[in-house]
Amino acid sequence: MKKNLLLIAPLSMLALAACNKSETPAAEGEAAATAEAPAAPVELPPAITAQTTYRCADNTIVHVDFLGKNEAADIRVGDKTAAAIRVNAEKPAAPAEGAAAPAAEAAAGPLKSADGSTMLSGSGKQINLKLADKGAQTCKSN
Repeated sequence: MKKNLLLIAPLSMLALAACNKSETPAAEGEAAATAEAPAAPVELPPAITAQTTYRCADNTIVHVDFLGKNEAADIRVGDKTAAAIRVNAEKPAAPAEGAAAPAAEAAAGPLKSADGSTMLSGSGKQINLKLADKGAQTCKSN
């Protein structure tokens, strides 16, 4: 009985392997055409350039991750694992047609959240921060 099973198992595997020929030449041509198309360029998110903890005037602890060339920041109030509030620099206006594109510069002005309720300006040892539920205040790092 065991000899019969040992002979049947490889034969059944061979039969099943032969049945897996479902691809047609037309399907192979379509797959090759899609593989040759160039992929759209992917824009990576800005890198974290600095991580600083600040104590504000009302004794609130704020963790700030500065991204890129001061173009964005993630603000976490209280705990480092709290949900981040993303603030971004305003995008510069597109140059007029035929005008030269401006050189890439660090963002100027305050960083604002999408709804405009949170604003951050400054970097380094001291920042000015306005949170949605609080007024504007100065925060200093240790």
